[in-house]
Amino acid sequence: MQNNKEYSVIMFDFGGVIAEEGFVKGMEEIAKKCGLDPKVVVEAATDILYDSGYICGKTAEKEFWSAFKKRFSLDNYSDEELREEVLRRFVIRPWTLDLIRTLRSSDIKVVLLTDQTNWIEEINEETPFYDMFDHVFNSYRLGKCKHDGKIFKEILNILGVDPKDIILVDDRRRNITLAEEYGIKGILYKSKDKLLKELFAYLPELETKMA
Repeated sequence: MQNNKEYSVIMFDFGGVIAEEGFVKGMEEIAKKCGLDPKVVVEAATDILYDSGYICGKTAEKEFWSAFKKRFSLDNYSDEELREEVLRRFVIRPWTLDLIRTLRSSDIKVVLLTDQTNWIEEINEETPFYDMFDHVFNSYRLGKCKHDGKIFKEILNILGVDPKDIILVDDRRRNITLAEEYGIKGILYKSKDKLLKELFAYLPELETKMA
């Protein structure tokens, strides 16, 4: 793959890219402990996350857990027990931080764009990483999310950058598709090696710096 296009902004998703996907893994563990179908639990929890408005800061965390526990009859578990299963699985991948440092040293702006709640802020307090990004856009604070695409228009206005100069790295194909509707180049994250290979194709100088 050859590329003559210059990109000035790289946007990264958090869970599943910068860090392990703590929400999915946490819900799978909850399902396992409770003898439930992991796929059903993950899908239901995701629906509640968005339908309740919690992902966009429209309602409190307790409302999310209340609906979740009601859905699966988990009243014997406290909110704290359940949230811990999720939060402790958002483990930041050290190599992604190295990649961000290299990008910034190449005068490329690095943006965090995530559908997350207040949980990511707690993670940042425990292990600071926000300061590595030029901008941090969290659905919980913006009141908009990638899930319906509304967030992209606002972010483009804030950045003031031609969408054709931006690459989004995300582990959800839906988000990639929505971003590409705005002219943003998307890379679907599947593995470290695949991501780096694609980034090197679009940013050849990056490979030399990371060697």
